[in-house]
Amino acid sequence: MSAIFRFALLALLIVSVAACDSTGEDTVADTVLYVGNAGNFSDENGSVTRYDLETETVTQDAVPNLGGLVQNLYGGANTLYVVLNFSDSFSAGTGRIDIVDVITGQRTRQYDVDAPRGFAASGTPTSAVEPGEVLVSNLAGTVTPLNLSTGETGTPLPVGYAPEGVATVGGRTYVANAGFGSGTTLSVIDPVGYTLVDTIEDVCTGPRTLLGDRDSDLWVICTGNRDFATGAVTAPGEVVVLNGRTGAVTQRFTIEGETLGSATLGQDGTLVSTSDRDEIYVIGTGRLLRFDTRSNTATGSITVSGAPIGAVAYEPTEDFLYLARPNADNPYTVDGVVTIHDRMGTQIGQFPAGIAPLALTFATTRPVIEG
Repeated sequence: MSAIFRFALLALLIVSVAACDSTGEDTVADTVLYVGNAGNFSDENGSVTRYDLETETVTQDAVPNLGGLVQNLYGGANTLYVVLNFSDSFSAGTGRIDIVDVITGQRTRQYDVDAPRGFAASGTPTSAVEPGEVLVSNLAGTVTPLNLSTGETGTPLPVGYAPEGVATVGGRTYVANAGFGSGTTLSVIDPVGYTLVDTIEDVCTGPRTLLGDRDSDLWVICTGNRDFATGAVTAPGEVVVLNGRTGAVTQRFTIEGETLGSATLGQDGTLVSTSDRDEIYVIGTGRLLRFDTRSNTATGSITVSGAPIGAVAYEPTEDFLYLARPNADNPYTVDGVVTIHDRMGTQIGQFPAGIAPLALTFATTRPVIEG
């Protein structure tokens, strides 16, 4: 089995092909599933769980001594990127990105960055396994360029309040100014000149996760908002589609009476691209919403019982869905699980994760040698 969580960045990060080694034998890249567990805020006990998809072996604390709060994961060819914040990140601007060798499990580099939440590749990758420069969103209201090869950072560029998702689509980099559920705008950055070229107003309430499809459309998953005291929906969740080249809104799906997104403030959806279909799964309330990105239409939903959903991943070969599930009663003190489902939503298995799982990604485990 294998599992995929595809952000727009993964198109540049992931190399999963057959190639020739020095003996002439075929070498095929294997994959593993990584789970990012946020941990408890005051304890700073975020962790990463590794699930071997061939042996179904689970390794807890797969990246030891993180000492922070996991915000996101990105998988690549032999590489895992772990995005971390700390209990003083918002006030002091502290944060870190750890780069891990998937084959050895060793941390190879650490880069200090300001309170990161997400990042996306910008420009041309430096190699098949290295995205080169990325733009990192910072909770303090900026985006910072980071060269993953050298560790050099550029000057933070002001955007909107509490930005989260970042995606480079149609030659432009978009930043979701989530504002902890109160934001309504997207910032548009020229990834070559690294300048703010536009702010798109009134996109939706709480834009958080951004996904770019193969048609250069940008899919914006908007959480909406609830009244803190009563729980009533004050702004419904929405999925908004923009032309990535121009920023023009082309479709809007309003989910009346419902908010959207991860129960642990993590990844709100996943992009699936196979030879026969292109889809997006979005986390709703007790269900997954499904959209066809070729026709830009809503194609239904999948009811999922049990604990809330912290992240979703899809494996196209065996047609499985993987759902990160925080503990329903004590999400930030008790370990969660990852449940495995068929495409109709029926659960067929599960494995243990850590506290407050919020991110799923996959990475290769065998060197890919061009031949």
